[in-house]
Amino acid sequence: MSVVSRYGARVLEPSLDPKIFTVNEVAVGINVILLYGFAAVAITVPTLLGVAHRGFFCDDDSIRYEFRPDTISTVQLMLYNLVMNAATVIFVEYWRIQKVEASIDNPRYRWRNSHLHVLFVRIITYFGYSQIGFVMNCALNVSTKHVIGRLRPHFLDVCKLANDTCLLGDSHRYIIDYTCTGPPEVVLEARKSFYSGHSAISLYSAVWSAMYIQARLGSVLNNRIVVPIAQTLIVMVGLGISFSRITDNKHHWSDVLVGIFVGMFIAVYSSVFWTDLFSNTSTDSETTPLLIPPSSIPPASDAWVSITPEEEERRRRQRNRDLPGSSASSAISAIGATDEIDDKLLPVPN
Repeated sequence: MSVVSRYGARVLEPSLDPKIFTVNEVAVGINVILLYGFAAVAITVPTLLGVAHRGFFCDDDSIRYEFRPDTISTVQLMLYNLVMNAATVIFVEYWRIQKVEASIDNPRYRWRNSHLHVLFVRIITYFGYSQIGFVMNCALNVSTKHVIGRLRPHFLDVCKLANDTCLLGDSHRYIIDYTCTGPPEVVLEARKSFYSGHSAISLYSAVWSAMYIQARLGSVLNNRIVVPIAQTLIVMVGLGISFSRITDNKHHWSDVLVGIFVGMFIAVYSSVFWTDLFSNTSTDSETTPLLIPPSSIPPASDAWVSITPEEEERRRRQRNRDLPGSSASSAISAIGATDEIDDKLLPVPN
């Protein structure tokens, strides 16, 4: 049996019992380092390179709004993302195990000399899945803000121009050579309007949670009202956070709109392609988390797929069975048996 994680490292190692998997702590650590290491680089590099310095038109009223404090701070936004996704995963997986999967023989997990509860493994797995899109979302947003350098609606209020050259000459002139006397860190933030990170992250968290509920709960809950209500409430919170950026004069409406679409797109793409949430909705069996489905595992000839000696011996016996003239081979073909047929069930004649 070959076990390969979705991200190229063997997170779960098979044992002699096909229902017991050992957690590979080295592979888990590598995946965590890769994910958050990429986040650190993607955020640090644009910060070191600086923000694009853009000018403005003297008669541009869209950057003359007053400065207002955040309704939702950046720290509160990050807590919202973590709590929303974690709480959703914990509730849904607990409910599935207690109410839906009582008759399912779920896989068991072992770490060193300890056994891990299946609920714990699922919570860590699916919450980890949510962090993939979250990290990519942050990386895209930070790099875009620094490259575009669009001025926030309250830019002139915090910039406090040293010499207001707009008082002289044509009011529609484009000013590029100007000096701000306001606090440098506040002025720097005022150059990061496009696109709204609050909108992208809040809608990512909301849409990912809604899709996770649909994938893991929608098909097993005998009620067609609870899931839509829960999903709508979650999305409403995300939209509320997004709209607050307009009323706080932190972003233009177009910044918020683009942020909403980016967050939603990453949530959908992450759920469907990166983590395959909708491939594991059955109530008859549970796919082991962190494993690639058998249909997507590359051929055994690939160097990164390992085959145990037991598997190799089983395949050798199967090849011998299928030799021309073998009555066992004909019998197998007639009944449509698979590789799981054992010699004890179908002896090979001498």
